[in-house]
Amino acid sequence: MLDRATPVRPQALRAAPRRRAGALALAAVLTGGSAALAASLGTASAAAVNLLANAGFETGTLQGWTCAAGSVVTTPVHSGGYALSGAASASDTAQCSQTVTVQPNTTYTLAGWVQGSYVYLGATGTGVNASTWAPSATGWTQLSTTFKTGASTTSVTVFTHGWYGQGTYRADDLTLTGPADGSTSPSASTSPSVSASASASASASASTSASTSASASPSGSAGPTSGTGNGPGGDGKITVPGGVAVTRTTANAVVLKWNASTDSTDNYVGYKVWSKGQLVGTSMGTSIAVSSLLPGTAYTFTVQAYDKAGHASQQSAAVTATTAAAGAATPLRSAYFDQWSVYDAAYYPKNVDTSGAAAKLDVISYAFENIHPTNLNCFEAVKASDATHEDNPNAGDGAADAYADYQMDFSGAISVDGSADDWQQPLKGNFNQLRQLKAKNPNLRITLSLGGWTYSKYFSDAAATDASRKKLVSSCIDMFLKGNLPTGVAGDASGGAASAAGVFDGIDIDWEYPGSAGGHTGNHYSAADKANFTALLAEFRSQLDSYGASTGKRFLLTAALPSGQDKIQYIETDRIGAYLDYADVMTYDMHGAWDAKGPTNHQDPLHDSPADPTTPIAPGTRKYNVDTTLAAYTTGLPEYGIAGGFPANKIILGVPFYWRGWTGVQAGSDSGLYQSATGPTAAKPGSQEAGLAGWRELTPTAANTHWDPVTESAWIYDGTNFWTGDNPQAIQARGAYAKAKGLGGMFAFALENDDTSSTLLNAMSTSLG
Repeated sequence: MLDRATPVRPQALRAAPRRRAGALALAAVLTGGSAALAASLGTASAAAVNLLANAGFETGTLQGWTCAAGSVVTTPVHSGGYALSGAASASDTAQCSQTVTVQPNTTYTLAGWVQGSYVYLGATGTGVNASTWAPSATGWTQLSTTFKTGASTTSVTVFTHGWYGQGTYRADDLTLTGPADGSTSPSASTSPSVSASASASASASASTSASTSASASPSGSAGPTSGTGNGPGGDGKITVPGGVAVTRTTANAVVLKWNASTDSTDNYVGYKVWSKGQLVGTSMGTSIAVSSLLPGTAYTFTVQAYDKAGHASQQSAAVTATTAAAGAATPLRSAYFDQWSVYDAAYYPKNVDTSGAAAKLDVISYAFENIHPTNLNCFEAVKASDATHEDNPNAGDGAADAYADYQMDFSGAISVDGSADDWQQPLKGNFNQLRQLKAKNPNLRITLSLGGWTYSKYFSDAAATDASRKKLVSSCIDMFLKGNLPTGVAGDASGGAASAAGVFDGIDIDWEYPGSAGGHTGNHYSAADKANFTALLAEFRSQLDSYGASTGKRFLLTAALPSGQDKIQYIETDRIGAYLDYADVMTYDMHGAWDAKGPTNHQDPLHDSPADPTTPIAPGTRKYNVDTTLAAYTTGLPEYGIAGGFPANKIILGVPFYWRGWTGVQAGSDSGLYQSATGPTAAKPGSQEAGLAGWRELTPTAANTHWDPVTESAWIYDGTNFWTGDNPQAIQARGAYAKAKGLGGMFAFALENDDTSSTLLNAMSTSLG
């Protein structure tokens, strides 16, 4: 099956949806009724002591602790004779907690030894939100985190817990200690200590290859007035942000920074950025990249502090900036960031930055959001999909991951700017990290990808009428571009009006596939999809442009399109280009171990090969390869009823960062190529799907890596297992192909599958020159 399933989410975290009542599970803001054990620090000159009672559980009981599904065991233990054991279930993390008295403005260190999968250790309190975790601790593993209490902090609640559906965890020898000399250090400000830098993106030019280079000298200056006319006023319970300044400009973004405000009501402070009376972005910290701006255009901005209680400051002094002129067209470099990569892969937006990938990319598409099965709109939920079962027609119904999107607490160790999330802030999770990523890399634009393999079931219904199209489009723009995220999802307070404003720079439509039975089992489709897909894109373009005009921005509209001629025939190739900035053509998954017995073949051959034993695709005589795909979109394939007419410079050529595999393969005459197999390769720990592996999970060598000069494709063969995908040589060949054919650029699916050196992404970037 062509353009098949994307690599699935880790099953362990998909099997048991999170269930929470009240505040965040990871933030562990405890409800009333927990037993409190006060442990006084004594005087400021006292030596550091462990403030936790029964810290090693050596009483043989849970004395001093309040536990859900916890007990004391005698084996295994880290030291002494006892340890804590918690039985995490599908509906309970088996949290144990203890509340202790602390001093304000004081630094404390929390440490302990844990064992199990996804074990957390942390502390919460007024002005305190600290946590650390171990994704997989088969042996005893030490966790440690240091935090500073706020000006009004008098107690903190220390907690440890496992994770939903992950089974038993253990903890032992927990300590909460103060400074060695017991002294306190007054803070300079009573404002919240967390400053998770939020941002928006850098470039929203109408061209598919618009320059995102930064200008050498940012243009910005403080205005002579308070700027109160630039946006709504406030009630004065929060101080006005000071020191607002422009730090960088690109052709499509302006980066701002300012000094933190103070909330007299002791709430967490966020920030809204205004231009000409319109909200253009929000930030959880003291910087932002206001993105999707027009090249060579002057803008005036003010910043306003706000909290979730409804209080707001007056507008800051105004600053002005002029975006850089649009540069010469260059090939576009894009990649998908998978929503679920933060789980077993432990791949975060920070990795995109530290690996150097962010500096090499123009666009990142965040995958995926879903369409509600009855309301036919964009929505958020915490519900697992059944993505591992291809035969389940309802695998994606109602599934979504608000937790990964905007509820998950990021510690300083894994956040882009090094700041830990505060449990009170309206926006956390991947969304806030992507905003931080753009603040550091204003060359980036971030699009929100809707659909994908498992989430395409209801596109046909949502696109069926003018009214249903308008409803879907307006809901997606309202939720993800205007940033009006729902609150109370799975009992979590995150979200709220405009909480994610400015994070995303456009929408990516990944309908797999209009009019075709070749999508996921149970997908809805009809002959009307061909025209309705075009109409849906037209509606997105219209509403995106309307919203952009009101805010001085221009938003991207892109689509992930199939590469097989049997699916392209259901798309109006000669019409959709009028609405799209560009199309990510999924030129991969042409062959894989869904044909369990083979023959083995290349996942994405550039050209046809006379040795290819597969049957041509009816009703024509062509087989799957990139040459055929490109011809279908541009010049057309009359034998398949494909008109062509899609601009070549709007085609972004796709490369997979994952490989497809068969096992039980004989060598034959060419190291396993075009041979029969006994089935798919065994599932790898990371990808967790038979017949699939990320590039990072493979060990290519000169001896086991082979090259087909006819199709310009690579494969790996070890005598039994045959793997097909793109290594650096294959990606270089595809980059040269894209340039020779006048294509708009290249994209990759998906970033977490690359190795830690970004070998494949580097190859993609350099291949485009």
